[in-house]
Amino acid sequence: MRRRNEDSVKDNLFRGWKDVFSFTFRQTVKKKGYSVVTVIVSVLLLAGVALAVVLTAKPEGEGKGESKPSAVRDVYVISEYDTDFGMLLSALGKESYAQTEFHAAESREEAISGANAAGQKAYLLTELRYEDGAFRLEAILPEGTEISKSEAEDLLAALAECFDYARVGMAGLTQEQAAAILTPIAADCGKIGEDKSLGAQIVKRIIPMLCGLVIYMMLIFYGQEVSREISVEKTSKLTETLLTSVRPYAMITGKVLAIALSAILQFFLWILFAVAGLLIGNVIAKSMYTGYENAILKMLDFLRGNFGESAFTPAAIVIAVLIFVLGFLFYCVLAGMAGSIVSKPEDTAQAQGIFQFPVIISFFACYFGAILEKTGLITATRFIPFTIPFGIPADLLTGSASIVQGLISLAILAVFTVLVIILSGRLYEGLILYNGQRLTPKTMVNIMRAKRM
Repeated sequence: MRRRNEDSVKDNLFRGWKDVFSFTFRQTVKKKGYSVVTVIVSVLLLAGVALAVVLTAKPEGEGKGESKPSAVRDVYVISEYDTDFGMLLSALGKESYAQTEFHAAESREEAISGANAAGQKAYLLTELRYEDGAFRLEAILPEGTEISKSEAEDLLAALAECFDYARVGMAGLTQEQAAAILTPIAADCGKIGEDKSLGAQIVKRIIPMLCGLVIYMMLIFYGQEVSREISVEKTSKLTETLLTSVRPYAMITGKVLAIALSAILQFFLWILFAVAGLLIGNVIAKSMYTGYENAILKMLDFLRGNFGESAFTPAAIVIAVLIFVLGFLFYCVLAGMAGSIVSKPEDTAQAQGIFQFPVIISFFACYFGAILEKTGLITATRFIPFTIPFGIPADLLTGSASIVQGLISLAILAVFTVLVIILSGRLYEGLILYNGQRLTPKTMVNIMRAKRM
């Protein structure tokens, strides 16, 4: 008979969680602050993304090789070497200097006199000489010139490149020999099978940061709400009445799931409006400019073509989203456990450290592991429930982790989420008699070891 009663209690651990869930969810979404924030942020994302796409759009051909003519019109050169800078600039494809004319001068006085004769036209005075074991190219901008310092520096850089080719020609080398000498050397080191594309390497560092930052911000905002809801009800006089009809495990599960679901729905609604803004802006930009291509859509095509076989596949995306959602739920349950041990309302802020510290530590562990390429640390974060939500979704999206690894991490996270729910319910029920009293580790251990009726 006793055995049957124990089995009945175990079967009813979560009795009534649906009622708690539906009531808490309705109360959460009906709050004025929740609805107002949801609507305002949604509208801002829709309009802001669409406006950003339209403002950053460019007509076909703009920024693709077409260069703005330089403000420099006349250049007076004092040089020890006979160098045709105009021809070299043209040969190097420096089209912005097509209208710039170069004039040879024997002395600085002659160059200044010629520059003064140019009147209001923009001009630049340069001097090329060999001094102290180095070639020096000097630019002098007279007062009142229309040339900015940045334009002068750009021209100097172009002239220095021209003189590099001129020096090779002075040495009497053939065109092939000159090309071999002037070709820069790029050194790189990587692992076999590793994608060494610069863009891919940059994205592999950005995606972990963005994924970790998103769940970090969500937990900071919504974790406190979960902890507050649990602690307020626990410290009220209604708790004893509630526990006569609802098990503490059901209380924790229902409340945490309701608040977590409302947060996730709000977050994905914002993503939906951001995507809608992207599509609307894309349509407007295409109607304004012929041949317009959205930079974000082009980046997604780049990502699909520059990562591993499992990167950005439907399976990887689905598992990454599931881990993201379950990881958020795991930390919400942890926040609920923090609320469960609150004996007085004023202790709520201190108890929140139970879930805030793991959030901060896990975020930085995954972030620096990816940035510093610490293989051991990255591997460890895929098996620790606290760090799984911050690391494995980005690894799945970039192909750094396999689908099998993602499923293993998902299973670990699910098991620990259930365990934390049970632990939270046990603390919630056991600490009812300790309201207003100072809790000690010994007291909590005794509560965990105590038998339940």
